Amino acid sequence: MDRVNFQLGERKYVCIKITSSCREPFEVASAKYVLRNGSQEETRGDCEIRQSGDAEVMLSAIIQPMIKGTVYTLEYTYTIGQEILIYDVKVNVT
Repeated sequence: MDRVNFQLGERKYVCIKITSSCREPFEVASAKYVLRNGSQEETRGDCEIRQSGDAEVMLSAIIQPMIKGTVYTLEYTYTIGQEILIYDVKVNVT
């Protein structure tokens, strides 16, 4: 699990790179994100999907956490073929 740092008031992109483990071409059909403070949902939206190569995709979410001193979870949910995959990033706010 990755971790990123924010200062209160910052709004910026958080990106993850998805790579084919078998070096086969693939396409992300859809991708969404949810920013959570514990079980409380603060924001959600669609990710920007950028194909970096046949076997690599970047997913980007622009977020602005609103509570200082909190560790959020940024959850990406994306679809590749028939698979639905989830990846979490911890977001520290100072």
